[in-house]
Amino acid sequence: MKKYLGIPYVWGGRTPQAGGFDCSGLLEYAFGKIGIDIAGTAQSQFDKTSPVSEENIKPGDLVFFSTYKPGASHVGMYIGNGQFINANSSNGTSFSSVEEWKKLYPFLGFRRI
Repeated sequence: MKKYLGIPYVWGGRTPQAGGFDCSGLLEYAFGKIGIDIAGTAQSQFDKTSPVSEENIKPGDLVFFSTYKPGASHVGMYIGNGQFINANSSNGTSFSSVEEWKKLYPFLGFRRI
């Protein structure tokens, strides 16, 4: 995932060749590179995964928020130490703090593929 840092945010973006990623596109692309199909929106990725308690999270788990509509509308990959990688409209593909995002948006939890 780190190799995609700095790539711009593009609504609906699914590949670097599209000029950038949106949040679910970033995860779809990265997991696809290792043979895991998690295609779809943040909500469909939420629906394809299983909940994990905060005490049991591991790097590679997904973290979900409700940003602009009810339900899962933002997703990132937890990398440890309270951080996750995500594609967002403010910073493109970047590191973010789980705790900071929890202050801004409803937190829907951690989930595992």
